[in-house]
Amino acid sequence: MISIQNLSKQYSGQTIFDDVSLSINSQERIGLVGSNGHGKTTLFRLLTTQEMYDGSITFPKNYKIGYLEQHTNFSMPTILEEGCCGLPEDRKAETWMVEKILSGLGFSRSDFSRNPAEFSGGYQVRLHLTKALAAEPNLLLLDEPTNYLDIITIRLIILTYHHVNQ
Repeated sequence: MISIQNLSKQYSGQTIFDDVSLSINSQERIGLVGSNGHGKTTLFRLLTTQEMYDGSITFPKNYKIGYLEQHTNFSMPTILEEGCCGLPEDRKAETWMVEKILSGLGFSRSDFSRNPAEFSGGYQVRLHLTKALAAEPNLLLLDEPTNYLDIITIRLIILTYHHVNQ
């Protein structure tokens, strides 16, 4: 269970969260919905310790979070190498797992050696999702997950995440 207690966050005097408390239980699926600028991404950044906050957020021991951010950046020259960036350090040699996820998300074997920048926005999102899934997270945070994706791919994401966490 994730426990958030008395969470508060401000930017330049503007309150984003004020004394928020909630719990997220194992196996729960939660959709965070709201208008632009109302704190969805901020909450994800707090959960991933990218930003400071007041209050407490506690996770179970050895808990891993996967985070699919809104914006894409690539550091490797090929799809396969970029996907392997998501593998835990002790499993870096297990490229088969990344290949399996990439294939499940619609990449062909010939795509594995191509540069990520050659792909459409939707396939770039799929590549970032591959990295998040390769890490085998306990919690998967998807920030604007439907940007650039069609309904078939969104269903694939749900099925792939469910399969990885079985």
